[in-house]
Amino acid sequence: MIKRYRLKNRKRFAAFLFCTALFLLFIGTVTFSNAGNAKNEYRTVAVNHGDTLWDIAREYRGNIEIRQYIHKIKKANNLDSAAIYAGQILVLP
Repeated sequence: MIKRYRLKNRKRFAAFLFCTALFLLFIGTVTFSNAGNAKNEYRTVAVNHGDTLWDIAREYRGNIEIRQYIHKIKKANNLDSAAIYAGQILVLP
């Protein structure tokens, strides 16, 4: 036999539904408003003879810590190591 619940206080239930809807609306607004702020601007660089990933990262990193930027470069270019060669085109985040 299925137990049935009976609504005892309609105002309290309506207030609960209103607060829940307001909370979900707030979470959705915050989530989608921050999604547009992420700018993924990439540039490409051709590797010259004698260049290292460290040198390239130092030149283009901006205000990010150099090790973090090297990690981002490796991730953007699917590199397993820091080995690069002359003529290679790197995508820089």
